Amino acid sequence: MAPKRESPVMEKMIQDLNESATALVHIKQDLGKPLSRRERAKQVVSKVKERAKDQTTKTHRVAVDLGGGAIAQVSTEMLNWGIRSLADWSGKESWLKKNSDILQGAPHLMVGLAVYLTELLTRPKEKLPSLSREIASEAANVFTHLGFANLWRALRIRWDDGKVDAKTLKQVTAERDAAVAKLAANQGSGTK
Repeated sequence: MAPKRESPVMEKMIQDLNESATALVHIKQDLGKPLSRRERAKQVVSKVKERAKDQTTKTHRVAVDLGGGAIAQVSTEMLNWGIRSLADWSGKESWLKKNSDILQGAPHLMVGLAVYLTELLTRPKEKLPSLSREIASEAANVFTHLGFANLWRALRIRWDDGKVDAKTLKQVTAERDAAVAKLAANQGSGTK
């Protein structure tokens, strides 16, 4: 039999295998031992750091912001479509039709605020929220803002319409008073 040739690559490989086998023996021995408080604390801190790193990545922020925003926008539009459809179905003189502008904002504001605050207040202390919780929080936040914007627009338009109605009423009243005065003057002078 020919003698084995030793090469530096072969020696390095054998050395690495021996080190791996030794490390495996130590791991097997450590598996049976309970961790000390300090080692458990180090593991917890390590996991929290990894989770915090994950939550500050750009992809995580994009997922939360776009996911929450899309959910809020779609749910707002669907709810508003339902309110407009019910208002059209109920008739022109119905309460629902007359108040559909406010109903497309006020419930969103109240429900969104309630969901946002509930999520925030029930969030576990000293623990980072999950991705789904963050998306729900963002959706509730955007839903609230969309509701507030719709409500504010409805109130602003009603306010402006009220000013127009008051101005129109003032003009019509002035015309009527002028017509009544002219009629009274014509009757007093005997002319027709």
